[in-house]
Amino acid sequence: MLKAILPKRLWQRLSIAALAVAVAAAVFWPGSPRVRSFSWADETVTWRDRDFELVFSHAIDPASVETGLEIEPPLPGQWEWNGKRATYRLDRPAPYGLDYVLRLTGATRAGGEAIEPFEADFRSADRAIVYLGTGADESGALVAYNFTQGERQILTPADLSVMDYRLYPRGDRVLFSAIERAADDRAPEIQLYTVATGAGDAPAGRLDRLLDGQNYQNLQFDLALDGSVAVIQRADRQRPNAPFGLWAVRDGQAPMPIEAESGGTFSIAPNGRALAVAQSEGIAILPLDPAANASEPVAFFRDFGRSLAFSEDGLKLALLRFNPDYTRSIFLSTDLGEPEELLTLAGSVLDAQFDPTGNLLYCLLLAELDTETYLEQPRIVAIDLENLTLRELARLDAEQRDLHFDLSPDGQAIVFDRLQTVARGSDAAAETGRDSPRTRSGDRVTGGDLQAIVPLLPLENSDDRPTIEPLGLSGIRPRWLP
Repeated sequence: MLKAILPKRLWQRLSIAALAVAVAAAVFWPGSPRVRSFSWADETVTWRDRDFELVFSHAIDPASVETGLEIEPPLPGQWEWNGKRATYRLDRPAPYGLDYVLRLTGATRAGGEAIEPFEADFRSADRAIVYLGTGADESGALVAYNFTQGERQILTPADLSVMDYRLYPRGDRVLFSAIERAADDRAPEIQLYTVATGAGDAPAGRLDRLLDGQNYQNLQFDLALDGSVAVIQRADRQRPNAPFGLWAVRDGQAPMPIEAESGGTFSIAPNGRALAVAQSEGIAILPLDPAANASEPVAFFRDFGRSLAFSEDGLKLALLRFNPDYTRSIFLSTDLGEPEELLTLAGSVLDAQFDPTGNLLYCLLLAELDTETYLEQPRIVAIDLENLTLRELARLDAEQRDLHFDLSPDGQAIVFDRLQTVARGSDAAAETGRDSPRTRSGDRVTGGDLQAIVPLLPLENSDDRPTIEPLGLSGIRPRWLP
């Protein structure tokens, strides 16, 4: 009615004036205080996602937010404030395979005015593993199994027999070594490939060859936790008596030799900038920067025989020492400082992994039961690095000596294998075929069952062992997808 009475030009002027007032009001009086954004809203988070951000429209009373925020299921963490922005850092990664709800109620402005209630959803990544299959339809193939979705998928083609593998940090690819099943020469070419898991842009099963085995035999290899570099031990086919050499491979670049003593086992620091190598007199920490001189170690740990594991942040390194009395000792070095002894045992140490916080070290041991027969029993233990206590999680059958275990990226579960084998050189071993998997001692693997230890946490105030659950999957060497 008013618009019909007023002249058109005057109405346009009034409309522009009203719009200016509305804009000014939005700037100087921006409405009820509220949450403007939540960085994890409708997102899927993984072990890499350790903090989220809440942005408010007004200056907020921090105590009221910290009291009024609820996450279901709970995710303990710590607050940091910067004006209208609040950052919440988780104490450990969000457990995988769950849906979460964040609610904020009862929070107020710095002046006491209540802010609008807020609610948002997010979820964690699916709980899934990759393993080397031993079943009839997947023997020698890489297989992915998603526990959250209940889905199984064979990743590698039938003409390849996989020997070993590592996972890229986003879970979208797998780096693996394999031989062609049809090859019949006595020194088959071990080639390195990457295969897509389907978690990224590439379809599951897309294969790319990284290194052939024509001029060099590719042996052991490792991949940095951030996926930036792989290191491969290679033997020159034209110089069979020459020492093995180490080569670094980065995405899209030709392999580059590392000018340093290759030694024995090795592991890459999480950021891909250093390499721990077992050499004749100890463990050398070599720089992996192409511009650095790899023959000059960053640090050297004399009289140690093996590097076991780096923590996720790269600040802690677990080392193994072989003692003159035939015992083994696990040591911990922090920031490449002087190692401190954690544990000595009569037996062997097969593997070790830090949990996501770096405060727990999980170890797969072969503890000696009888000093006369040297019978060893596999045990999985957790060492609390803050109070130097040890808790046994599982004790397995004595005949199960060749095992592999892997800690989930959220630190909540361990998956491990139980193998069926035949002795190398036996008639039964010959019947399994030369491309069947082998154990550390060279025996042929004829089958495997995957099992999990859950829940791992909390470890404190409990002498009860966690539950060991059969997974109903036939395979070996399982690893959790990141």
